[in-house]
Amino acid sequence: MSTATDPALPPAPAKRDFMSKYREEHSHPVNHFLHVGVGWPLCALAVILLPFRPWWSLGLFLGGYAIMWFGHFAFEKNLPTIFTQPATPFIVAWAVIRGMASGVLRLVSPSKAR
Repeated sequence: MSTATDPALPPAPAKRDFMSKYREEHSHPVNHFLHVGVGWPLCALAVILLPFRPWWSLGLFLGGYAIMWFGHFAFEKNLPTIFTQPATPFIVAWAVIRGMASGVLRLVSPSKAR
């Protein structure tokens, strides 16, 4: 089921527009590394640890966001997207989770081409 035609959801911006805006807001290489190499992995680890170590999970999640915000304030000199468009990080996270799940499903489901 495609969410692009779901009337309950607002229309999604074009992927090209989103990516160009992301690159514009994350152009400094240190900020980009703080996001991709440190912040998001800490947040992902927090989600994995949530059922086992909730307090560690909370600390990792907040620490990951603090590191990413530091990158925006110190290197990009701009506000993180969550302050201007609060839903964007959750939409991106859902897209990543959905993409990972579809990849796993493709790996475990039998293919007609085999």
